[in-house]
Amino acid sequence: MALGKDRNKRKEGKVKKISFVLILALIVVLIIPGAAPIMAAGGLSGAIFTTMVDGSRVNANIYEDKDDVYLDGGPGQNAPSTAAGLPEGDYYFQVTDPSGKVLLSEDPVKCREFHINSYGVIDYIYPATCLDKVKGKWVSVDCSHQTGIDIDHPELGAITVQLMPYANTPNKGGVYKVWVTPVSEFVGDSNKVDNPQYFHGFVPAHSKTDNFKVKKGKPFTPPLLIVKKFDDSNANGVWDAGEQEITGWKIDITDPLAVTNMYYTQVNVQTMPEGTWMVTEDTPVDWLQTAVYVDGVVQSLSPTAQVQVAGLSEEVHTVIFGNVQLGDISGCKWYDRNGDGYWDTEEPAIERWLIRLDGVAVNGQEFHLSGYTGVDGCIKFDGLLPGDYIISEVMPLGNWFASTSISYQVLLVEGGSVSRHFGNFCTGQVGFHTKGYWHNKNGLQETTLADIAYLNSLLPWQSLSSYFGNGDEPIDGYFHDGTPVAAVHGDWGEEIAPAGSVLAEQSHFLIDSNAGGDPREQLAQQLDAFIMNALHCLDSVDAVIQVNGNWISAADLISQAVEVWANGTDAERVAMQGVLNSLNESSSVPYIHANPCSVVYP
Repeated sequence: MALGKDRNKRKEGKVKKISFVLILALIVVLIIPGAAPIMAAGGLSGAIFTTMVDGSRVNANIYEDKDDVYLDGGPGQNAPSTAAGLPEGDYYFQVTDPSGKVLLSEDPVKCREFHINSYGVIDYIYPATCLDKVKGKWVSVDCSHQTGIDIDHPELGAITVQLMPYANTPNKGGVYKVWVTPVSEFVGDSNKVDNPQYFHGFVPAHSKTDNFKVKKGKPFTPPLLIVKKFDDSNANGVWDAGEQEITGWKIDITDPLAVTNMYYTQVNVQTMPEGTWMVTEDTPVDWLQTAVYVDGVVQSLSPTAQVQVAGLSEEVHTVIFGNVQLGDISGCKWYDRNGDGYWDTEEPAIERWLIRLDGVAVNGQEFHLSGYTGVDGCIKFDGLLPGDYIISEVMPLGNWFASTSISYQVLLVEGGSVSRHFGNFCTGQVGFHTKGYWHNKNGLQETTLADIAYLNSLLPWQSLSSYFGNGDEPIDGYFHDGTPVAAVHGDWGEEIAPAGSVLAEQSHFLIDSNAGGDPREQLAQQLDAFIMNALHCLDSVDAVIQVNGNWISAADLISQAVEVWANGTDAERVAMQGVLNSLNESSSVPYIHANPCSVVYP
């Protein structure tokens, strides 16, 4: 009981903490005709609704008897299964007339306290007692409200709570309003029945409400607000035949008392009291609003539609929102080192490459967009209506070439996401050297032990052959019988490679006269010179060169030559020797740079 007293003291003290701004806002809403509802930042999320004792709904929230009406929680009508109800915590409820001015609940506020669990459903009604006069004496009696089991979510511990006791509504149509507010936001003394401030202690900005009707003798159908949404797939702002209705889209409805309740399309809401009702649709980033209708009349595009409710029997208002889901098209650019048109894992993206997007959307709107790729090589054009598009790359200055198509046609469906890749490479020209160059002083000065090791790793320098006295297997400075290879001298008689050295053997091998006539020697000599050119004139043996109009990596050409040397016919060896000789004697061999060139636009 001490805990309850402390909580009541905190609530009483809270009255003094209500800011002047909130008081002024409430005065504006209640007194100034036509004033817009005041929405407090960080208001209560979720919604409430009424049901029968077992959680079943009644048509249009119209009940036969006051005893039939129970408070329910959890995801509301048409809400997605993942939607939560009120936030977890403790709450009070009350029943008033539709205007909220007349309190109809007849028991103290503390008797109307319940708990919402983490699933957003009511799972507990707090026991409470109050004083009642029995036979002339004040006695303590149980004032807890009756409960039922909610058939929708019994596995979550969901229950329903009876609203009785409450008095008859003064509303001519038999309409009531149930309110819910967090215990922490209640203003007043929970031991009392009424508090004259802020709708009996329920601040609109921190409350949720729901209207219901109990049948009376005089027929009256409460005003109804219907909210729908359609998928405007052709983006023309008209709900055409075949366009689907969207249910489960979050909307907020704010009544003239400034209470905002959350619903999901398609929904029917009783709208009492009369005045200006505000309907606000959620606005996801990947959707575009295309239409707003209020009672069949086209409105200016806005997330919020206003509806004037007169409070008449059988009054019906309809709000319809049209939306289309937007899509995106991406263009990605990579450096195609081998020119094969496939984005291999080791090939890098290219930044600052210009990409264009042109197209016509389903509603006839033209798009002409452009931009540069980022560090990941991609640019995304988002917020696009469905339609027909062409995404293209713009070639920069210099020796850049495309290894894929430079433009693609794209049919973008609603909400689609499409990506197209563009492969490019830049070329240069390099002068190779003949086998004579690599034999002489200049070539030998460039030759390294790593070069010789590369040659010795290949089959022509690993097995015995009939040429050069079997002295070239491997290149180690000695003939097969262990005799040192003779020294090499320059044009002036100077020694440029000592006897028994690898450079001496490399030099002698390259200019061997091939007296035996073995076509493998001429192929091996040209292959030796080609490998030296690839190692020293290109970026690497993996660099791609142009041979007879086709792009091939030097490494692949070396592999082909070794295969022909080992297993080809003499005619094939002569042909391959001719290809390598032609390259070795060329001063302008086209090749693809190992890394991207500069990307420059006029």
